[in-house]
Amino acid sequence: MAKNPSSTEPRAAAPPAEMVRAAVTVILGLYLVGLALAVAGNSASGSSALVRTIHRRLFSPWMTPPWLDLGYDTKLTYGLPDDADHRIEVRRQGSPATARPLVLPAGGMWGERARRWRRLARAAVIAEQDPDREALLPAAIGAGLFDDVGGEDLALRILRDVRPDRAEVAAAGETPPRSEQAYAARVRRVDGELQLIKNEPQEELAPVIREPTP
Repeated sequence: MAKNPSSTEPRAAAPPAEMVRAAVTVILGLYLVGLALAVAGNSASGSSALVRTIHRRLFSPWMTPPWLDLGYDTKLTYGLPDDADHRIEVRRQGSPATARPLVLPAGGMWGERARRWRRLARAAVIAEQDPDREALLPAAIGAGLFDDVGGEDLALRILRDVRPDRAEVAAAGETPPRSEQAYAARVRRVDGELQLIKNEPQEELAPVIREPTP
């Protein structure tokens, strides 16, 4: 007796429509092209202006989520003082020590916004290694905070959190990081001219030895 096809036998799934497969192929192809341009445009060896323009105009808007940082600034850390968290502290020049300073990033600031302030503070400290540019970034930071502080003469400090070393942890246990001053300067505007006066440690002077008078 010949078997009659019945509903008990599973039917083979219908293949996707030709148009759907073509659309998926085109999307995957565009994504791979954009990914290749992203790698070529951000390589250390550099790339042509045409590659960077095509990637920026056509692919960046839809390949990069809004929360992704385009700086590619993820770095390794060696536990050095420069790798610690940095923050900016400003107050009006001459204000009492008890006056509350403006701290950036502030306590309620978090996420990428706070990380950008920390990177800015760290960059200002590292800029000291370049004698031709060391004053530019701290002066610009101070000038940008004149309105927030309420004056055009302020004291700027950059603090960093230093973790205790292994010997300190072994002796006293885990302790919160301590703050140390990494940079300090006075930023002011006089007659429309921006001035930066760096706080330099005063060198010890040798005593003057006078010859005994006869």
